Parts: sequence; structure tokens; C-alpha cells
Amino acid sequence: MDIGLAVGSAFLSSALNVLFDRLAPQGDLLNMFQKRTDDVQLFEKLGNILLGLQIVLSDAENKQASNQFVSQWLNKLQSAVDGAENLIEQVNYEALRLKVEGQLQNLAETSSQQVSDGFFLNIKDKLEGTIKKLEVLEKQIGRLGLKDHFVSTKQETRTPSTSLVDDSDIFGRQNDIEDLIDRLISEDASGKKLTVVPIVGMGGLGKTTLVKAVYNDEKVKEHFVLKAWFCVSEAYDAFRITKGLLQEIGSFDLKADDNLNQLQVKLKESLKEKKFLIVLDDVWNDNYNEWDDLRNVFVQGDIGSKVIVTTRKASVALMMGSEAINMGTLSDEASWDLFKRHSLENRDPKEHPELEEIGKQIADKCKGLPLALKALAGVLRCKSEVDEWRDILRSEIWELPSCLNGILPALMLSYNDLPAHLKQCFAYCAIYPKDYQFRKDQVIHLWIANGLVHQLHSGNQYFLELRSRSLFEMASESSERDIEEFLMHDLVNDLAQIASSNLCIRLEENKGSHMLEQCRHMSYSIGQDGDFEKLKSLFKSEQLRTLLPINIQLYYYNIQLSKRVLHNILPRLSSLRALSLSRYEIVELPNHLFIELKLLRFLDISWTKIKRLPDSICVLYNLETLLLSDCDFLEELPLLMEKLMNLRHLDISNTCRLKMPLHLSKLKSLQVLMGAMFLLGSLKMEDLGEVHNLYGSVSVLELQTVVDRREAVKAKLREKNHVDKLSLEWSESSSADNSQTERDILDELCPHKNIKEVKITGYRGTNFSNWLADPLFLKLVQLSIDNCKNCYSLPALGQLHCLKFLSIRGMHGITEVTEEFYGSLSSKKPFNSLVELRFEDMPEWKQWHVLGSGEFPILKNLSIINCPEVSLETPIQLSCLKRFEVSGCPKVGDVFDDAQLFRSQLEGMKQIVELCISDCNSVTSFPFSILPTTLETIMISGCKKLKLEVPVGEMSYCNMLIEELSLEECDCIDDISPELLPRARTLNVSNCHNLTRVLIPFATESLFIRNCENVEKLSVACGGTQITSLSIQGCEKLKWLPERMQELLPSLKTLQLYDCPEIESFPDGGLPFNLHILVIDNCKKLVNSLKEWCLQRLPCLNWLDIYHDGSDEEIVGGENWELPSSIQRLSIWNLKTLSSQHLKSLTSLQSLCIEGNLPQIQSMLEQGQFSHFTLLQSLQILNFPNLQSLPESALPSSLSKLRIFDCPNLQSLPVKGMPSSLSIYKCPLLKPLLEFDKGEYWPNIAQFPTIYIDRECM
Repeated sequence: MDIGLAVGSAFLSSALNVLFDRLAPQGDLLNMFQKRTDDVQLFEKLGNILLGLQIVLSDAENKQASNQFVSQWLNKLQSAVDGAENLIEQVNYEALRLKVEGQLQNLAETSSQQVSDGFFLNIKDKLEGTIKKLEVLEKQIGRLGLKDHFVSTKQETRTPSTSLVDDSDIFGRQNDIEDLIDRLISEDASGKKLTVVPIVGMGGLGKTTLVKAVYNDEKVKEHFVLKAWFCVSEAYDAFRITKGLLQEIGSFDLKADDNLNQLQVKLKESLKEKKFLIVLDDVWNDNYNEWDDLRNVFVQGDIGSKVIVTTRKASVALMMGSEAINMGTLSDEASWDLFKRHSLENRDPKEHPELEEIGKQIADKCKGLPLALKALAGVLRCKSEVDEWRDILRSEIWELPSCLNGILPALMLSYNDLPAHLKQCFAYCAIYPKDYQFRKDQVIHLWIANGLVHQLHSGNQYFLELRSRSLFEMASESSERDIEEFLMHDLVNDLAQIASSNLCIRLEENKGSHMLEQCRHMSYSIGQDGDFEKLKSLFKSEQLRTLLPINIQLYYYNIQLSKRVLHNILPRLSSLRALSLSRYEIVELPNHLFIELKLLRFLDISWTKIKRLPDSICVLYNLETLLLSDCDFLEELPLLMEKLMNLRHLDISNTCRLKMPLHLSKLKSLQVLMGAMFLLGSLKMEDLGEVHNLYGSVSVLELQTVVDRREAVKAKLREKNHVDKLSLEWSESSSADNSQTERDILDELCPHKNIKEVKITGYRGTNFSNWLADPLFLKLVQLSIDNCKNCYSLPALGQLHCLKFLSIRGMHGITEVTEEFYGSLSSKKPFNSLVELRFEDMPEWKQWHVLGSGEFPILKNLSIINCPEVSLETPIQLSCLKRFEVSGCPKVGDVFDDAQLFRSQLEGMKQIVELCISDCNSVTSFPFSILPTTLETIMISGCKKLKLEVPVGEMSYCNMLIEELSLEECDCIDDISPELLPRARTLNVSNCHNLTRVLIPFATESLFIRNCENVEKLSVACGGTQITSLSIQGCEKLKWLPERMQELLPSLKTLQLYDCPEIESFPDGGLPFNLHILVIDNCKKLVNSLKEWCLQRLPCLNWLDIYHDGSDEEIVGGENWELPSSIQRLSIWNLKTLSSQHLKSLTSLQSLCIEGNLPQIQSMLEQGQFSHFTLLQSLQILNFPNLQSLPESALPSSLSKLRIFDCPNLQSLPVKGMPSSLSIYKCPLLKPLLEFDKGEYWPNIAQFPTIYIDRECM
């Protein structure tokens, strides 16, 4: 069966269901037409035709692979049904509009009054046209041989697995095999008679192969008295399983009565008091009652009996109640070994080096999935030509005809096993790119918006079912960030693409016009140039239902969306159900946008800079989900939002300027409100208590206005079971009259046990409520306590077993962190899950009591900031610590002066990677010589008494090598040389005001010296250095660069000099020949010696920036003031010495930026001489006050980007010769000519991919 088209019927089914729902006899839509009998009959006729078509869908799906005419018929049906759905939705929108306007009593009557006859006539014409299209398709049913067919619940059978294994076919699983063998033959300490070992993983990972190898291991054979293997497969049949196991152990009597009870009794007797190993392979059924019945057969075995279960469904493993083994993919080496075994078995790879090279790339593409590796290797086994292998490499493996015939049965089975409602949900996820991490909530809301799912609860169930089948997997870093993100294995993603049958596409991968016309759901990668060029092709996508930008490149700022997209393209997509504009820097939306997109059900404007929503958003009567989180500038919501009668989900999390609007209570359908912020004073605690649809984060501000416990009770926070983030805030300017009252109030603000994050700010009591340390908060992962200045003790937080992030800040009353902080000791170590701990701004804290009982066993980040009295004299055992930060803690700084104490502290930090010390003036020395070898980064700043000294008894630190060393604001450092510091690949030195001498260490590759104004000498150690990048800034007394640079700095590629006014010249012999990048900024004396630079001798120089103040004199190029022809990027600011002759010699120039009133350059522009730069791609013209025009021939045809800034008298541009990317800023005479949709130049530039006018993306 061609799965590439099979899903079509699933999408069709969802569209048909929507239509049947709208055409219900008592629905609002038909009520509108009650007085128009002919129209009602047309709607009824449409419903009957659709019903007849729905009945044959399943048969058409089964026949499409073998009959291209059926396949074409299904495509036409998809288009016709989509058209019918759009038409019906438009009519339904009118019905909703009438409802909203309050005309509910008699919809038929009011429709005659409120809706024009023209509307009804137009709908009638379209309805008749739609019916005609469907009737044509209906008449073809008989000719195509399609029959009424309902989906059978019978599942396909596959060839069952056996216990036989080819040992030579096992690669990269030796550790897994040994681990599983150890688990099988080790005795359970509790004396369990039966242990179940579930092995979970997506299809094709080799679960069965792994178990086969273990099952046939000699140690396993000797350990167990009885062994049995049975392949359960999809259709769970207890009778078949029992009979099969009896056959395996040799106890089945063919003459016995086929009675399940008798068979199970016999199996139980056969296993009694025997140590057995049973393998149940490929289990799909997660019905606990059925499993429990089968488990009871096994419980009479001897101690140490084991049952191995392989499954793709996590729910099966959970049901078994034992710790599962999660199968991973193969390593690159094992993948290639397996691939080579099957593709080049009869050929010597050394004799076919090209095949081996391509084969490794193909194997890598399989991402360690054994089944895919074997399948592709099998295809290539009979192919000997390089081109044949290369074709496979460049093609999607699923498009090969042979792959449709069972080569990848695991993935096909995973898909084919899905019921129709899961098929369409899975196929929809083809809009996500490979390796993209998506969030469950977004996926579910998109499903709902497109009619694939009706309720949030159902969507959750569908998602979990797809995950349990290993089609979705949690991203590995999700648990660390406590953010649940998921992805699809690349091969599963390919499967989804094929399953979606071009209805769900990624724009960058499907640019053909037929694709755009056919697709219904689309994603695209966000760019940085407004995305007009990318999205202008959507004019062809009139049937598009989903448009989703994907932030693959992780741009987080300055992502603009073209005004042409907002005003001209998006309004044309009138069929959209789901639209995201998230992360674009949108300040305002055009009012007409939502008037055109009236079928929207999902709208995401989160992470934008929008200040207010257009009033037209209130006419989105179908809107179900509105996401406004992290809109920092959003101040208010439209007053008529109550018109959004279908709005179910509203997210206003982290919209700091938006307070809880009272009129949201009028949204009658609202089920989920996330991120509500209750500002007490304008609101009361009972207002909070009466809102029952709170989800996600909730903030309660100005809690000092709460009088007593009775008022706090009214908030009913314990009942808010869907709130997972709670912020409680008291005004810092307030003071409490009664500490006990404050404690009583906090007692009643206890959240539900589902809470994940709690933040308490400005609490005015002297001690905290007990609920903060309640170990029953099993989901609490993050806790912040800020500015609770009256508290004299910390809560006993150590037994919050899931707590990962803890921040304690501004606790002015704390003098000790005592044993109480760790909580009552139990079998679990205190803070057993804590990953990050931060103490900050605690001026009276003096002592930290350490238990020494293994507390903080997995802590990775520890920060102690602005705690001037605390000391760390007692070593803390933090064996997993990666980063240690100390700032503003002079007594902690004493530790670094005491080598013995420092050593004892470091002994407990065996994995330390980064050490940051700042503002610790007590530090006078630093024991570099005893640093652990794991350390990669050291950052020291604001330690004004720190001196660098050679350690006693040692010559240098030459044996140490770290990645980065940073020294900032260390005023006692006057000399930097190799014997004083450990070797560091990157060395940063800044604001060390008494530093006078720097000797560049040999091992340093990048050196940055900033704002060390007393540095007078920069030199290189004998023997030279490996340095590749040297950057010097703000060294006002530095006069010379290192001597013999060509000889001693042979690897230097980048040289940057900023604000070094005393440097007069480069050293004798010139700069290193290998130099690629040279930047000179505000080095006046050096620029004045320009003629002596001899840059023409640098054959590798391709990047030159010179920023000057214009004090040089305009001259004609001399013998020594020449530029090498290798320069590709040139930026010149206010350098009058630059002449037209210099520029003309740059035959390789690709990017040019010129700034300042440079007459010769202006003359070149006005005379069109820039057209000679045949390779020039980017041109920036800045601050040319006298430039008035650019002639038609001014610009080269190669130019793709033109940026013109601060040219106040420029009044014309070369209309015909302009590049495709144009940026104009502060050019007042040009601005009217370039005005959006109105300017004289606009028709000429309207199709340019990128246009910026005064930094607004057009």
C-alpha cells in the first residue's frame, strides 16, 4: 500500500466531520436559511452526497496504490471537499456574527434583516457549483469500482520473530548485551520470584536482535531451567500466547481441549518452582487487566525468574511496573560496520573507495537506526555503479519504489497500525523540520485549529499515544531545562512527509507551484530580511490552512516581518485556520488583516513588540486559541474581546505591562487562562478565587493590601490544580504590623501540589510557612525567595526531592544557613535533585553549616554574590559541580590566598569546569599551580589587590593548559608573562589600569587587551607564538607593536587596533604575511603614516577596516600607499587619503562601506565609475551630505545589497539599476519617493526581496 497517499482519506475524514457538524439539522447554519426552502434543500443534498463519498473512502484508500485513477480521484475529492468546507465555514461565520450581535431569539428572522439578498444569492451560486463538482466525483464511484467499505478492526499479521540470531549481524550492542545478561542472571536482593525487564524503543532499533543475542548466550542458558520465546505482535490474544509458550517448553498436547483456562493452568504448573526466562517480543497491548491475567501464570516460578518484554510503547513498559531499558541508536562506527556488512559483503571496500565514501554518508544519514541501515544496504547490495549509490544518497529513501514493498516494515507498520484520527495528527507534524524540537501544547492547538482534534483533553491523549509508539521522542536536553520539547527521528520525519502526501510541507523544501497550490499546512524558516521573498509565492496558496514560522536559526532579536507580507500577502490567505507571527518584531498589525482572515481559530503573536491589538481581532468569532505571552509592550486588550465567543485558550504569560483585564470574565467559552496577573487593589482576592480556568503561571501583586487570613482564603489557590507557576509579591516599600498575621496569610496562599515553580518576593513575615518545604510537592523544580528581609531563618528545603533550581536573594535577616535548611534526614540525600543554587545580597550571612552527608549530590552551578560576611572554611563536597561563581564576598576570597584551604575545597569539586571570581578585594594571590585539570575557564574581575607571582619552588605553569583566562579590573597586576599564568588558548585582559608590560605567551591563540591605558610594551617571547588573533583597545600609552612580527607571529590572521592614539607605525619588516583581517579604529598617528604600511605586500589580506576622524589630507596615491588586489571587504570612514585610484585597483572587492565627505569617492559615484566593480555585492554609503543623485549607470550589475544612510540631499536613485536588497535611512528627500504602496519609486521596488526604510521592513 502506498502510504504516501493513504493519509489523504484521514484528512478528508476530518474535513467531512466538520461539514457534517455544520450541516446538522438543528444547527445555526441551517436555521439561517429556514425561510429559504430551496437553499435548505441544497444543503441537504450536499450532505447526502458527502455521506455517499465518505462511505467509499476506505476502499479508495486501499486501491489507490494499484490504481492511478483512484489516486487522482482522491486528490480531486480532497480539493472539492476543502472548497465545500471553506464555503460552509464562511456561511457559519455569518451565523456566528449574528449570534454575537445578540440576535439569538430567531436566527432565521434576523438573518433576513441583517444579511443582504446578495449574500444569499452568492452563497447559492457557490453551493450549486460545489455540488456539481462533487456530483461528477460521485458518478465516477461506480466506474472506479469503489464499494461501500468500513474500516476493519482486524489487524494485519506479520511474520513472527523467532529466537534465532545471526551473531555476525550484531554491531555496537556489546555493552547493552552484557548489561542485560547481568540483569538477568543477578539475583534480586528482595527475593522476588518474578522480575519483568521491559525494553522500549522505536521500531527498527534492534530490540529483538539484542534480546536474541542474550537469549542464546551460554551463561543465560546455564542460568535458567526453562526458556521460552513468543512473538506477541499487535493483536493481543491470550489463548495464542499461552499455547505458544506451552509449545516452546514442550508441554503442549495437540489433543488437549482448546480451553484458555485449562491451558493457563497447565502453563502455570509447568513453570512452578522452576527458574525460567520468557521473552514476549513486540508487545503493543497496554491493557492492564489482560497483562495481570497473564502475569498470574508466571508468579509460581522460582526466585530469579525473568520475563523480557520488547515494545515500542512506553505505556506498556509503565504497565509492567519495572525499570525499563531504553534502546539507543548505534554509534557511527557500528552503523558503518553494519551497513558495510550488508552492502559490500562480497566486495573489498578498499577496491571501491568511492563506494565506501558514499556509503559512509548514507550510513550517517540513517542516524544509527539498524533497520534503516540494513534496508538501504540491501538496496545497494546489487548496485555496483558509483552513480547508483550517489542517487540513493541524494534521494529520500522512501521515494524508491522498492521501499514501498516492505523494506522498512517497522516504520510502515508503526504508521499503518495507527487509527485514522492518529494518522492525520501524525501526518500533520510533517510541517516540522528534521531535528526541530516542538512543544506538545503548540502541536495540540494546531490540531484543534484544523479540526483534527476537538478537545484539549483528546489532543493530549493523541499526543501521548503517538509518543508511546516511539513516533515522538523527548529531546535529550528537555529534562535539564525542565521544558518538555519533542522531536521526530529523521526517518520518522520522512515517514510523516510521505504520509502527508504534500498536504503538509516545509516551504524551503517545496517551492514548486503545484506543491504550493496543493498544500494545506506549511512551515517556513524565519529569516532576517523580512521574509517577503520567501512568502511572496503564497499568492498561489489560496487553500492554505496553517502558516507556521520556525525559528531554526535561533534568532532572538531584530527579526522583522515585511510590511508587504502583513498588508498584501497574509490578507489573501482567507482559508487560514492557524497563523503564527511569533518572534517577529511587530509593533502594530493592520486593522484589515483579521477582517480578511475571519476563519482563524489559532493566532500566535507571542514574543512580539506589539503595543495594542487592532480592534478587528474582535471579529474573529471562530478564534479558539490566542497566544500573547512575552509581549513586553502590550498594555491593553480590546474592550470588545467578549465578542470572541469561541475563545477557549488565552495565554498572557510574562506580559509585564498588561494587568488582568476585568472584561475577560465575559469570555464565556474560555477554558484556559495562562499567565494571569492579579494586581490587588483594583482586584480583590475573591476575584482570583472565582476564576476557575487558570493555567500555567499566575502572579499575585501588592499582597500587602491583604488584611488577614480570612481574606487570603478567598483566593482558593489550593484549588487551582492547573497552575504550575506561582509568583507572590509584596511591595518592598511596605512594612508589617504583625508578623503572625503575615505568616497566616502566607499559610493560606499555599498552591496545589501540582505546582512546578514558586517565587516569593518581599514577604514581610519573620518566618516562612511550612508548606514551602513540604516534600509532597513532587513536581516543584524551581523556587525563588527574593527580598524577604525580615526572615531570620530559611525554610527546610532539603527534602524537596524534585527541586532543581534554588535562588535565595535579599535575605537581610539571615546570619546562618543551619542544619535546618537541609530538612529532616531521610534515606534520600538533602537536595538530591538540585542542579543550580544561588545566594545573593545577604549582608549579614556569616556561616554555612555543612552536614558532610552527601548533600547536593548532583549540583552543577553554585553562585555566591554580594555576601560580604560569609566564609567557606569548611570544605563542601560537590563532586558534580561544573561552575563556581563568587562575587562581592571578600571572606570567601580568603580561601584563594590560603593554598591548603583552597586545595581542600577543590578536592571536593572533581568536575569543575568554570571558575568565576569578582569583586573580592581580599584576594592577593591565586594558586594557579594547584588547579584541577578539568578546569577550562577562569574569570577574575574586580580583585584589585591580586598580584601575579611565580609560585614558590616552581619555574612556571607551562604544563597547564586551559581554554580561557580573563583578568579584569585587577589594578595590582603590572606585568603579564608566561611564567606568571597558566597557558590559555584565549587570554582576555581588560581595565587593569597599572599593567605596563605584556609578554605574549606561546600557547595563546587569541589575545584581547582592552582599556589598559598604561601598557607601554607588548612583546613576544623568544621562539614566537601560536597566536592567530590579536585585539588591542584603549591602550593610550602603547607606542609600538611587537618587533619582528613577520618572524615571531607567523600564524597571525587577525589584527585589530582600537583607540591607540600613540602607535605611530607598524614594526620594521611590516605585518605578518599570513594576515587576513586588519582593523584600525581611531589610531590617528598610525593612520598618518599610512604610506609606510606596505599593505600591498600582504597577499592574504582580504578584510580591511580603517576608521578615522578625517584629519588626514587628500592626496594622490603614492608608491607605498597601495592596497593588495586580494581585498574582498573594505570599510573606510573619514579617510581623505583614500582616492579613486586606490579603489580601482581592488579587482576582488565584494563588499564596500564608505563613510564621510570624501570628494573623490562622491565623484566616482556621480560619474557611475562603481560599475567597474564586477564582483561587488554589497555597497554602503554613509554620511555624504553633498551627494544629490546616483545616475542610472552608477551601480554594478553584480550588486545585491545597497545601503544608504545619512545623505540628506540625495533625491534620486537609479531606478533600473538598483539591487534586490535596499536599505535607506535618514534620507528625507528619498523617503516620500519610497513610501509603501504610494511612492513614485514603489512600483519599481515592490518586488525587491528586502526593503528597509528608516529601519522599518517594507
